[in-house]
Amino acid sequence: MKKTIIFAFAAALLGAGGCSEQGLPTYGDGHYVYFAEKSDEIVRFSFKTTPGEDTRTIRLGVETVTRTTDRTMSYRLEIDPEKTTAPSEAYDLDPNPVIPAGMFTGETYVTVHRTAVMDEKEVDIAVRIVEGGDFLPGPTTNCLRIIRVSNIISQPDWWNQDFADAFLGTYSNKKYEEFIKATGVSDLSEMDNSEITALCREFVYYLREQRDLGNEIFDEDSSSMLDGININA
Repeated sequence: MKKTIIFAFAAALLGAGGCSEQGLPTYGDGHYVYFAEKSDEIVRFSFKTTPGEDTRTIRLGVETVTRTTDRTMSYRLEIDPEKTTAPSEAYDLDPNPVIPAGMFTGETYVTVHRTAVMDEKEVDIAVRIVEGGDFLPGPTTNCLRIIRVSNIISQPDWWNQDFADAFLGTYSNKKYEEFIKATGVSDLSEMDNSEITALCREFVYYLREQRDLGNEIFDEDSSSMLDGININA
């Protein structure tokens, strides 16, 4: 996908000025930077998954069409006010986003701060690459990223039916919270099967230990949380 973006954008630069039907700006000669992921791929984060944390750094990959020169080159980020619903005290942008010398890729970040409104609903932080520094913004499809933040727990994408059948059973908010408490881990999406198995067994041992101590943990339907788990441990 990333190669497709680069080739399509490079082809657009050979055309006349203006914007193509694919939304690719064609400025002619110059340096262009854009987010590695498309604008419709929302980054979600909940402070419920990191107990005790009030601040979180969300990292966003960026790419260029051609390798930069032998010097570090800067670009500019702005908050898109029309698409942002988070209060201004909820975020800080990277003050000095750059592409390292000689590189095609780089990384920027947004520091997110927990605020009271996040206890009630998700809020959006919309970050846009704009003209400034040494770069022009690249494809319009990749110049905006939305970070959706809350302090509300919700079912992650990786806890699907396959995961439920093989490991921890039917999802519930309470089960997910206890899993995070027991393992200190909230995201299994990039883990392999052996890592997931080890964490799920750690969770089972935690539930058994609590039961043995006389503190059995019950799920939202009042059943023992151990009864709804499918992994053998």
